[in-house]
Amino acid sequence: MEKLNFVRDGGRKLPPGFRFQPTDEEIVFQYLSRKTFSHPLPALVIPEIDIFSFDPWQLPGDSEQDMYFFSNYRCGDKSERVTPSGFWKATASSKQINSSKRMPIVGIRKSLVFYRSSTKKNLRAVRTDWVMHEYCIALSENSHSHNSQGNSLIRIGDWTLCRIFLKKRSTIGGTGTYDSSNIYMSDADSCSASSSSPNSDSTIFNEVSSSR
Repeated sequence: MEKLNFVRDGGRKLPPGFRFQPTDEEIVFQYLSRKTFSHPLPALVIPEIDIFSFDPWQLPGDSEQDMYFFSNYRCGDKSERVTPSGFWKATASSKQINSSKRMPIVGIRKSLVFYRSSTKKNLRAVRTDWVMHEYCIALSENSHSHNSQGNSLIRIGDWTLCRIFLKKRSTIGGTGTYDSSNIYMSDADSCSASSSSPNSDSTIFNEVSSSR
């Protein structure tokens, strides 16, 4: 049977009436894990791009819908996640995604928000409504246990799957204005975006060396 391919010109073009809305489990175990281990994908609907070569509004696809991309980088190698007009910053602790079929690998989802900045030092960076969920896969060091909670995770593979979407505006009194909280980052905040923190990749994974 011919493999379905809905990727056109670097973007995803589905037939009218179709929506691509995979769950976290499907993203990790039906798409990202298959991509990592070079297994056939259910459908060719997720393009491959260098995600940090674009600002979010420049990405191919329909910004009115969730956009999905494969990007060839290891999460720990792009701690700053800098784009031409700003940077992506982690906003919360990571979420672990387990398979209902008790697979030895697990998924890790990290949430990030895009900040616009006109300087390399990220001073007075403006928070936007662009959000990214960054998915990667890992192996529990205690792979014989089906319950990997609390075990050290080892990042595997060089592929990351990114879900990018434009969050709806917060309204104040129905005026349709942006919520002004946390609009600007202080110097300390901008420094923490590139330094180690409780949400940094180094606290999640023990990176696998090429020899291993």
